[in-house]
Amino acid sequence: MRHSFLARKAWIFLSCLCALPLHGIDLPSARANDNRTPAGRLSNGVLTVQLDLVETNWFPEMEPGPSIHVDAFAERGQAPQVPGPLIRVPQGTKIHASIHNSLPITVFLRGFHAHNGSAEPQQLAAGATIDLNFEASAAGTFYYSARSTKESIREVGLLPISEDLPMGEGPFEIESQLNGAFIVDPPGGATDDRVFVVTVWIGGVLSPHSREVPAINGKSWPYTERLTQRVGDRIHWRVLNPSMSDHAMHLHGFYFQIDSLGDGENDHIYSSEESHHAVTQYLVQGATTSLTWIAERPGQWLFHCHMTVHMSPELSLVAHPLDGSKHAEHTMTQDSAGMAGLILGIKVAPAAGPAVSKISKREPRKLRLLVRDVPATRFTPAGMGYLIQDAAEKETTDAPPIPGAPLVLTRDEPVEITIVNRLKETTAVHWHGIELDSYYDGVPGWSGESAQTTPPIPAGGTFVARMTPPRAGTFIYHTHWHDANQLMAGLYGPLIVLEPGEKFDPEINRIFILSRSGPSDSRDSLLLNGLAEPRPITLKAGTRYRFRFVNIATNDSDTSINLLNGGEPAQWRAIAKDGWTLPESQATIRPARQAITVGETYDFEFVPEHRGKLMLEVTEAFLEIQLSQTIAVH
Repeated sequence: MRHSFLARKAWIFLSCLCALPLHGIDLPSARANDNRTPAGRLSNGVLTVQLDLVETNWFPEMEPGPSIHVDAFAERGQAPQVPGPLIRVPQGTKIHASIHNSLPITVFLRGFHAHNGSAEPQQLAAGATIDLNFEASAAGTFYYSARSTKESIREVGLLPISEDLPMGEGPFEIESQLNGAFIVDPPGGATDDRVFVVTVWIGGVLSPHSREVPAINGKSWPYTERLTQRVGDRIHWRVLNPSMSDHAMHLHGFYFQIDSLGDGENDHIYSSEESHHAVTQYLVQGATTSLTWIAERPGQWLFHCHMTVHMSPELSLVAHPLDGSKHAEHTMTQDSAGMAGLILGIKVAPAAGPAVSKISKREPRKLRLLVRDVPATRFTPAGMGYLIQDAAEKETTDAPPIPGAPLVLTRDEPVEITIVNRLKETTAVHWHGIELDSYYDGVPGWSGESAQTTPPIPAGGTFVARMTPPRAGTFIYHTHWHDANQLMAGLYGPLIVLEPGEKFDPEINRIFILSRSGPSDSRDSLLLNGLAEPRPITLKAGTRYRFRFVNIATNDSDTSINLLNGGEPAQWRAIAKDGWTLPESQATIRPARQAITVGETYDFEFVPEHRGKLMLEVTEAFLEIQLSQTIAVH
C-alpha cells in the first residue's frame, strides 16, 4: 500500500501491529465534531476557551462499533472531540486559551498564535497547564495541533527523544487526531460555510498488515455526514488536511472555485484574477483550502479523495463483501456505493416551484461502449478495456485497447451511450468532470435520487448513459466499481469534448495518460499511455499542438510532468485545468513543467520551434520513479 508521507520521514518505525488497538474500558468516548459550533465564550471581542488533551475511544464508523484508542482535544468539562473543538472568531479577536495536558507525555502545541508570521511551538509537559494570549490578526483557514517528540510512538519505544515535529508531519497513529480547525473570519465575512477536517489514522505502517482509517470530521464513509442542498444554493466549504497523507479531493458533477490555499500556518486568499476552477484539488500534508460551488442540478453526488487507497471498501472496520451479486446487501449501509473512507455524500433537492425541463429536442448521437476482457499475450498480462462504436454498427469482436480510445463528443450535442458489459463481473462507468444528470454519473447504489439510484451493470447487462456536455475540454471515463482491480486492469480512457464544428485530429491533439498496471508500491507498474517504456513520438517544427494530460493512476498523487529541451524546461501555454478553459490572465506562456495529481487533467498549447530532440519526463516523487518519452521534432 502506498503512503506518500513515508518519503518525507526516514525515521518512521517498523511496526508489528496487525490489528486495531483495543479500546480502554475506562476511557471516555470521543464524539464526532461536525465543526458547526465554536468552542469557548466570545464576549466584547475576547474569546475565552479552555481545552484539555486526553486519551479517548474514537468510533470512526457506527456507534456502538469498532473503536480506536487515540489522543484528542476536549473542551474542558465536555466529551473529547474528533477533530478537536472548533475555534472560530472574527478577525481582531483577542484569544485567551487555557490548555491542560492530561496525557503522560510532553507535547508541542502549534497553531495557537496570531498567524501573521512564523511562530515557534509551545511546549507543554505532562500534567501541566499553559495560558496563551494572542490576537487573531489574520483572516483565513488555519488549524491547531499537538504533537509529541519522537518518543510519542510510545508503544514501540524505538525512536530517540530529540527534535519535535513540524506542522503537518506529526505521528500518525495514537496522536493522529490531535488537531482542530481554527477559522478567522474577516470583518463582515459570511459564516455560513462548512468546515471539513480530514484525518488519517495509520497503523502497522511498514508491516504486511498495515491499514488506514481515514475520516472527515471524525467519521468514515458511509457514516460521514450526509449533506443536503437545494438547486441554486451557493455553497462555501473549507477543507483542512492536518493528516500525514496527501489527498486529491474530487467533486462529482460540478466545478468548484478555489478561493484560498494555505498550509495551516499561513493562508493565501485569492483575488478574483488568481482563483481558478477545478473538479479535483490536491492537498499536500498540512494544506488547507476554501472553495465555492453552485448546486445546479438535483440528485445525489460525491466529494471524495480520488486516491483509491482512501475510498476502498477494504478500509471498513466491519465485514464488507466485494461480491457484485450482493451489492445491495453490504453490512455497512445499502447506499454505501461499495466504498469506504474519505467520502461525503451530497443530496441536492430540486428548486422550489415547478421543475424546468432541460431535455434537448435534438436527436441524440448514439454510441456503444463495450466493456471487455483483454486476453494475455506473450508480452502483456490479461486485462480489461473499452471499445467505442457507433450504435448502428454490428458489435465488433476486436480486442479493446488499453487505455480506451478517445471518446470524442461535441459541446451541446446530446449523446446516448449504451454500456455493454461483456466481462464476467459487475462494473460501472463514471464520466469524470462532466456536468450531467445525477442518474448517469455512474456511482452504483448512490447516483440518482433516493427513489431511483444508478444500478451496477452486471455481467452481460447494459446501461444507457445520457448527457449533453456543456463545455469543451479534456475529461476522463473510467470504472467506478468498488475496488482498484478494474482500474489497474485498464478500464479508463480520455473523454474529449470539442467545440461545435471542430474535428478531432489525433496528430494535433496529443493525449498523455498516466495509469497503473499493478500495485501502487511497485516501481515498474506506472504507465504512460499504457506502456512502462513509452515509444518515441514525432512532432513537426512550427506546428501548434494541444497536449492533453490525464492522471488516472491509483494513488500516484504526487506526480509531475516536465517537457525538456536540452535538459531545461521548454515553453508552453496553459489552456485548461480539468476541462475548464483558463481565463486570459491565467492562460500564460510558462516553463513546461506541471504537477498533476490523481483525477486531474491539464491542457497546454505547444509549438516546437526548431528541429531536434525533446524529452517528456514523468516523475513520481514517493518511489522516485521516472518515465521518459523521446520526442523527435522534424
